Amino acid sequence: MYTRVRYKSFDQLSFIDLLVYSKLPPHPFWSYLEPKVDFTFADRLCAVLYSGRGQRPYPPSLKLKVHLLQAYENLSYRGTELHIVGDLFFKRFSGVPVDFIGFDHSTIGKDRARLGPAMFQACHLYILAQLYSLGLWGDRNEQWIIDSFPCQIGVVMVGAYRLIQQAMLRILQQLKRSYPSLYQLTTKSLELESVTRRLSAQSTDKDQMLAFSKLAAEAYALLNWFDHEDIVPLMQSWKNPKARQKSLELQALLEQILIETCRPVDPDSQPDLDEGSEVAHGSPEPPSLEASSSHSPEPEAASHPDPDEGSEGVHSSLEPPSLESPFSHSPEPEASHPIDAIAYEKIPRKDRPAHRIISAHAPEARLGAKSRFVMTKGFKVQNLCSTRSVILDTRVIPASEPDRVAMVDMVRGIQSFFHVTPRTLLGDTAYGYGKERLALAALGIEVVAPVATRNPTGLYDISRFTYNREKNVYTCPNGKETVRFYDKPQIEGFQFEFSKKDCQECPLKMECTTSKDGKRVFHSYYYDTYEAAKAYNASDEGKAAHKLRYLVERKNKELKNDCGLGRSHSRERDTIQIKSTVSAIVVNLKLMVRQLIAPRPGFNRRAKQA
Repeated sequence: MYTRVRYKSFDQLSFIDLLVYSKLPPHPFWSYLEPKVDFTFADRLCAVLYSGRGQRPYPPSLKLKVHLLQAYENLSYRGTELHIVGDLFFKRFSGVPVDFIGFDHSTIGKDRARLGPAMFQACHLYILAQLYSLGLWGDRNEQWIIDSFPCQIGVVMVGAYRLIQQAMLRILQQLKRSYPSLYQLTTKSLELESVTRRLSAQSTDKDQMLAFSKLAAEAYALLNWFDHEDIVPLMQSWKNPKARQKSLELQALLEQILIETCRPVDPDSQPDLDEGSEVAHGSPEPPSLEASSSHSPEPEAASHPDPDEGSEGVHSSLEPPSLESPFSHSPEPEASHPIDAIAYEKIPRKDRPAHRIISAHAPEARLGAKSRFVMTKGFKVQNLCSTRSVILDTRVIPASEPDRVAMVDMVRGIQSFFHVTPRTLLGDTAYGYGKERLALAALGIEVVAPVATRNPTGLYDISRFTYNREKNVYTCPNGKETVRFYDKPQIEGFQFEFSKKDCQECPLKMECTTSKDGKRVFHSYYYDTYEAAKAYNASDEGKAAHKLRYLVERKNKELKNDCGLGRSHSRERDTIQIKSTVSAIVVNLKLMVRQLIAPRPGFNRRAKQA
């Protein structure tokens, strides 16, 4: 049932308010924006977020203007609060009295979190539709451009040991705030000594290996604890469902970090430790994982103490005391035991996945390479705009995700919403892959982007070799042909190989390949698509289209530098997505004022002479 929502109104401005506002000169942006754009759509759009009962809320159109002010001036929440209190230009644009001080910094931040990325995206589409009706974009022969820029966040890179500690601490701290009784039961029943321990700089390799093994075992024991038959009912009876869901997310985060950073040790290949050696700093041995659930790796991969000989302290990590009086006693810590094996070892950095978690405090952030010497710690912002400099969509993606992954979905979303199909989509080499070209061709859009042919080793690339379609062979610069080929579905193509003997006797071998088995040439499934793209790029029309691609750099500069998206203080992906969407709205509104107001507005610092 639809409930009519009534918002707070400021009624008619007082004589003092009108007198003050009349003395202000026109603002070069806000004063010319209000007659062109209707912001009242936000009141209807956001009505679903409010109830018809209780105190009347402030109009969403007013709060949307506050968010636009923040993005326009690149302000913090507290800086925005000060502008609301003392900026007369903004007060006049918003239509509030001079003495209005209704918003504080926490209200602004909570309003952003309440609306979420989807609602801000809807506001962006509403304003984009108004720009479309004004004729600022959407021509039949219009071309779109896509590019990305890095968004660095304040995350500190840590090693695997500290990363596991951070994830465990987040679980325990969240449990302490939201479920104190279960937190006390957890700390009394589990051995969590390694969570806060720091290794000294003088620790030996053996000490580090043993400490990491103990930490990993305690982490798996913590995960298994929540799956214990006596703990599951306590988790299900958690009164706060949001806090319970948050705890499950943190547990999944810890499990993913363990999968990416550690692995069980093969008993036959573990290092030779001195007999009777103890864990670093006299710490007790890792808890047994014999009763572990699906969180733990193969249990037989690690050696465990005999459950019949002094294992009470070990199994206490998985068997809580009686739940009738859970805090009546605490198990005494067992004395240090000699250790016979290392249960877990650290996965070498080169063997860890490229798309791995780099911080427990920013689980969606990733490490990506902008170039050979520049790394991005955080995210990338994809910017889809038209050749008339209107930003159509922005999307925040992890830094390690290839640029082309989000391209098709962004273009399809704008095309289906506005029923506008561009003539071409311009991009750099990162957007010129065959799979995405065919996907956009099915939508009636041609991708204009360079085709990657350069060999990163500096040796001969595929452009030096000639493909014979009839014989299905490649010919090298020395006139030799390939002798065999293999299908490689995982890389979407075929691998052609030259004879080892031909390559060894070739005078061009040093400039061609360093392989002892002969030169290999990759033949993509999208070979015909790439050849057609190369021919178009070499034409005069293709060269002219490539020059338009650099128009997106101006929009990237506005978003990255002027709106502060190049370096974000927030670590949450949704928060950065909201900021990028609001910034795109502001950049579009600035473009509208520049193009529709002639001459360009500015401050009139002199009174007109009679």
